[in-house]
Amino acid sequence: MKRLVYLLLFLVVFVLAISVVLKNPNDVDVFYYFNFKWTGPLSVLMFSVLAIGALLGTLLTASWVWRAKRERAAATREMRRMEQEISNLRALPAKE
Repeated sequence: MKRLVYLLLFLVVFVLAISVVLKNPNDVDVFYYFNFKWTGPLSVLMFSVLAIGALLGTLLTASWVWRAKRERAAATREMRRMEQEISNLRALPAKE
């Protein structure tokens, strides 16, 4: 069911993207620093900006994910060490 929802969402976004491309065939001029000028279709510009934003978001989020994985691994090692220590203490004879 989840896969069907994703497929339908993808199809809706794809149809909207195609409609934007077909409705905006004109070229746009983009001016940037150092006299940089780019002329091309609006759809290419929109896709490029979206791709750059997704890439930057992924890169910024990746550091948090890596840190969380390292902390989880350290906590798992500590938990195993403590469980081993508890089992060793339980194996010791009790003093009365």
